[in-house]
Amino acid sequence: MVNYQGVRIQGVNPGSIAEELELETGDILLRINQHKLSDFIDYLVLSSEREFVIEVLKKSGEILEIEFEKDPEEPLGLVLEDAIFDKIRVCHNNCLFCFVHQLPAKGRSSLYVKDDDYRLSFLQGGYITLTNLSEADWRRIEKLHLSPLYISVHATDPQIRQKLLGVKNAGKIIEQLQRLAAAGITVHTQAVICPEINDGSVLEQTIHDLYKLWPAVSSLAVVPVGLTGHRQGLYELRAFRDYEAAAVLKIIRQQQAQLLKKLGTRFVFAADEWYVKASEDFPSDAEYEGYPQLDNGVGLIQWFLTEYQEFFKLYLSDLERVKANFIIITGESTVRLWQSIIKNFHQNCPQITIRTLPVQNDYFGHTVTVSGLLTGNDIIRAIQADQDFDNGWYLIPQITLKQDRNIFLDDVSVAELKEACAPRTIEVVPTRAKDWLAWIIEKGCVVGCRERS
Repeated sequence: MVNYQGVRIQGVNPGSIAEELELETGDILLRINQHKLSDFIDYLVLSSEREFVIEVLKKSGEILEIEFEKDPEEPLGLVLEDAIFDKIRVCHNNCLFCFVHQLPAKGRSSLYVKDDDYRLSFLQGGYITLTNLSEADWRRIEKLHLSPLYISVHATDPQIRQKLLGVKNAGKIIEQLQRLAAAGITVHTQAVICPEINDGSVLEQTIHDLYKLWPAVSSLAVVPVGLTGHRQGLYELRAFRDYEAAAVLKIIRQQQAQLLKKLGTRFVFAADEWYVKASEDFPSDAEYEGYPQLDNGVGLIQWFLTEYQEFFKLYLSDLERVKANFIIITGESTVRLWQSIIKNFHQNCPQITIRTLPVQNDYFGHTVTVSGLLTGNDIIRAIQADQDFDNGWYLIPQITLKQDRNIFLDDVSVAELKEACAPRTIEVVPTRAKDWLAWIIEKGCVVGCRERS
């Protein structure tokens, strides 16, 4: 059997050129204008031309060459199965805090892929270190102006960055960022902070060195090291203590105040975990300056609360018609988020009762407390042990599931979870505040809701 390299068509947008060409889900896109496609970037570039010849392997096994013309700005209308059509660029670093090295033996296979792929940085916002780029990669980034990119810096001190990443060429980060800046490429950066390694004065130097490259370096997220319970044989690291987290926040606040005056932006932002660990209040919505590092856990809680407050007022009349009990499945670090929401419901919609069920993370270890890393089996154990279910709905955030699939990180399916927790009612709910509220209104008294007696 001939092995055709290409990318599977996952869907065709209605009314698109692809639909007119009778392309179908399951067909394989092989070439555009005689060029093989290595990734979605190739697809974007080649599909922006005016004259086309596309080569497609139909589900029937027939290979078709289709010629046509289109406006260069008009999309083909294909939904492709993957972003990378060849092999993922793997990471050859040996980072002291690498999360992949800290995973339990069994889990979703994609979790064990150590990628450091600039294409995923551009297409999906994944962080890369720049240590695994070839000169050909650099030239392609510059030629196609792949911007923005997301860069893991961790420390600008060459020796400390070499220690953190475990490779000799890690110390060239400033030179590499300057090259990206010269090419007109914007980058967002992050620093994963390990106690007594790259905190304190090292962190201050990192902030200083990076802000000097602003606006090419647009922002810096400061994130605490994530440690699981599976670090046997790895470099000895520990979690931040409460007072150490407060010290990191002090550095960030001092730098923000200075940079706001100097640059007109705070530039550096702290991940939510710092505020939880230090038991400090989160910054206001305005202080996150549009949330440039939201996907990095920077401002998620305040973003949710701000949107919740806006849409709660808009949806209040609809919420007043809902009568139900809800139990919020949450990681231990987001319990504070729900406390204010529960209070708000109690004051304005007392016929809706809400409480939280914090889930301890046995799969990764008890130091992992974010909701996005909860697993199916841990949630099952928590629900089964919960005796006070009071005919309520258990609401599981969508963020715990693999995108577009109903499975958790430990490959437990939603169906398996519901079966294990029967007869309790389990529902997966949207992560965004406005969508969560809309779900409460739409489903609260319609689909299987057990009203309070």
